[in-house]
Amino acid sequence: MKIAIYIGQLDVGGAEGQVLLLARGLRDRGHDVMLITEEGRTAAVTADLPGSLVTVPHRPRRARLRALKEILAAARPDVLHCQLTAANLWGVVAGRRAGVPAIITSFLSTDPWKRRYHFLADRYVASRADGIWCNSRGVADRYRPVLKRHASKIRVIYNGVDTTRFDRARYASARDAIRADELRLPADAAVIINVGNLHPVKNHALLLRALAKVHAALDAAARPYLVLVGDGPEQDRIVGEAGRLGLLPFLRLLGPTRDVEKDLAAADVFALSSDAEGFSNALLEAMSSSLACVATDVGGNAEALADGAGVVTPPGEADALATALTEILGNERRRRDLGEAARRRALEKFGLARMVEETEAWYRGIIKNS
Repeated sequence: MKIAIYIGQLDVGGAEGQVLLLARGLRDRGHDVMLITEEGRTAAVTADLPGSLVTVPHRPRRARLRALKEILAAARPDVLHCQLTAANLWGVVAGRRAGVPAIITSFLSTDPWKRRYHFLADRYVASRADGIWCNSRGVADRYRPVLKRHASKIRVIYNGVDTTRFDRARYASARDAIRADELRLPADAAVIINVGNLHPVKNHALLLRALAKVHAALDAAARPYLVLVGDGPEQDRIVGEAGRLGLLPFLRLLGPTRDVEKDLAAADVFALSSDAEGFSNALLEAMSSSLACVATDVGGNAEALADGAGVVTPPGEADALATALTEILGNERRRRDLGEAARRRALEKFGLARMVEETEAWYRGIIKNS
């Protein structure tokens, strides 16, 4: 198949990472893959780019639409897969004008920020698409009433994780060195880690409030450190809140890192405090890394951590998050059991090959019926 995947940006982020993983998997299965994104938004692109890369203007919008239509008309892909809100809209318009036979759009988060006019645009997009990708049942349930009769086009395909890369056993002998040299932590310190862009929706302030409560419940020698991997506009606010709560000595801000698997291997507990998610890649990576995981019950988090693979807490509730973290940190057996269950579930349900194979089969079915 000739496959075009269009996403508005290929900066560092969960959706962008999944696009690259999907493109690589499809390429490795013998498909011709073209990635389309906007100019100047390619921070996540590496030398081993899985397919050809084409860029279109970000502004003006007419130039973007015209360039996208011309690219698609020249490439003549069998399927166009659009990722994220803006790409959904521009992709279906350009794809239809270019005569692409099969067009897929995607909803990848519960998107609490959207207003009525966004949903009207989503419904239009759904009416023009041949298939709609959702990465969790939580996201699908959010959009079914929005899309109404077009919701029958929804297909849930879970994100995939590289379980070979994210395997803490690979770093067992280096764990102490990673903690000392890269995380700047005492050898025997308990470590909570969070991976994600520092954006308001990730609600790091909730995690800091929970950490303060954990510290209040534990002896000084047992108080955990918090490692944040990622960057974004909330960094100064996070530092300020940590200072207000007296947590700065226990906070490590690593910024973006391409060696996140090492950071996860050196931690004890993964905590996700988001107000909204789709199907969190960071959570899957932590599960694959055999970490005990605590996550707010938003998007697909409860689906990921089902069958005893982790603990979910109500969104926005610092007390519940603190209680879960305190219990796990204080019980080594419980922590180990949760980590092993998380790793098993990642291997059984969320491997990369499964995600790529399901997507490939879905593409073929849509193309056949288009």
